[in-house]
Amino acid sequence: MEKAVSKILGEIHEDGEGFYALWRGVRLYSVFQGVYGLAQRRPVGFEALIRGRKADGKILTPGEILAGASGLEDLVTMDRLFRAIHLHNFVRFRTRGVWVFLNVHPEVAIHGRKYGAFFGHLLSYLGLSSWEVVIEILEAGIGERSDLLEASRYYRSMGCLIAVDDFGAGHSNFDRIWMLRPEIVKLDRMMISQATRNTDLRRVFPEIVSLIRSSGSLALAEGVEVPEEGRMILETEIDLVQGFLFGLPRTEIGLSSSPALDKAMEGIRSQQSETGENRDLERIVRGLLSVSRELRPENPVLSETMLRSLFGLDPRLIRIFVLDGSGCQIGENLSRSRITDKGDPRFLPLMETRRADWSRRSYFREAIRRPGEVVISTPYLSTTGAHLCRTLAICVGEENTFRILCLDIDMTGPGR
Repeated sequence: MEKAVSKILGEIHEDGEGFYALWRGVRLYSVFQGVYGLAQRRPVGFEALIRGRKADGKILTPGEILAGASGLEDLVTMDRLFRAIHLHNFVRFRTRGVWVFLNVHPEVAIHGRKYGAFFGHLLSYLGLSSWEVVIEILEAGIGERSDLLEASRYYRSMGCLIAVDDFGAGHSNFDRIWMLRPEIVKLDRMMISQATRNTDLRRVFPEIVSLIRSSGSLALAEGVEVPEEGRMILETEIDLVQGFLFGLPRTEIGLSSSPALDKAMEGIRSQQSETGENRDLERIVRGLLSVSRELRPENPVLSETMLRSLFGLDPRLIRIFVLDGSGCQIGENLSRSRITDKGDPRFLPLMETRRADWSRRSYFREAIRRPGEVVISTPYLSTTGAHLCRTLAICVGEENTFRILCLDIDMTGPGR
């Protein structure tokens, strides 16, 4: 066995509470917090966290423990000891088919190999498969791109999964995600907390999640603590969740579901089907379906009766326009005053929309693919009004005479 591994294993002890180590008068032990798969509705992994207990019973956090390191070699030894304690306890529960998430100190991730091979030998000694281990790299703590890439390559070469921790904090950016191609991206808890209070951030948060997933990574929301954060998370395509709302860190590992997660998921289903914006849009959808039956390809002009009917559906409806089968606009935008929306004068060069080509818009492409159905866009900045809106569209007629009736809904009002 490698000398570096033997040195660490000599510090590990076991009693009725599990595996632990004594380090400078402090008892070091593991606690595990569940990482839940939203589709699976159960824990799919556990993050291992170190805790220290002094002789007087005072509990120390990881930061307080690491603050006692006297140099890089000392830091490497402590970090390795933490991981050895965690993996001994993980194996003690004979938990198969789930991941264990391990934090690696940024300095150790960069320089640890200078002090001898360790982690691969430790996995072999404990009989753990490398795919069971997710290495969390705090990218904000590794300044150089080359160091960050080399650290991730080292652990990935063993077969471990890589998770980027605290994404959205500090100088995090998608450039590093595309460079590292981690299997998991952990969204910083402060971003999640702020998104529940900031309507602009909340509106784009699902798009951040979508971009992470489109990049080939699973999106994990960490630090979810209160029901409002849970509800917001469940409105996105987030893959994994973790936080006090779903389960506190414990010395034991259990595979039971989280009652809080079950309750939150049932609540969001009820909310989506019975209340809120979806219900409001259903009223507009029904009205749009009704009016669209009166729109004739040979005469795409909306009558006064049709306009009054549409604008009466919802005060948020600000703009109506019609496209032909190629995506070009027929006529001008129609607002409640029957004139083109004035909008923000700074965007005046974009406001003339007669014969404008909207064929690249997702709502047009979807409407053409699904004639007779109402499609709804995600929120976006309208170039004709310089505000956030969603577009509802429906395609009527036959292939050579398609007309697409479009309604813009203002998304900048209170609570939107």
